[in-house]
Amino acid sequence: MRRVLALTAFMALGAALSLSFMLVPTEASRAAAETGHFVIPAAEGYGATSCLASGEACGAMIAQSWCNAHGFAKVVRFGADGETGALAISCAR
Repeated sequence: MRRVLALTAFMALGAALSLSFMLVPTEASRAAAETGHFVIPAAEGYGATSCLASGEACGAMIAQSWCNAHGFAKVVRFGADGETGALAISCAR
């Protein structure tokens, strides 16, 4: 009976140690948490694609508002998505 309990405890300890090493954040995961990438389709109704097409400053305002609404401080870049023409936004903390 003691061997069964000891073996169970040893296996639980081994599993906990293995899990702790897997949960250690890496540089890549930290960088991903510091940036955000969003694509706003034209069908969303924000008028972002018309701002991009006309070159007006409203595209920058939409991008900044979108970043702020999702917990990011600044816009890294924004512009038309090459494939769909939707507004693509990159944000940073």
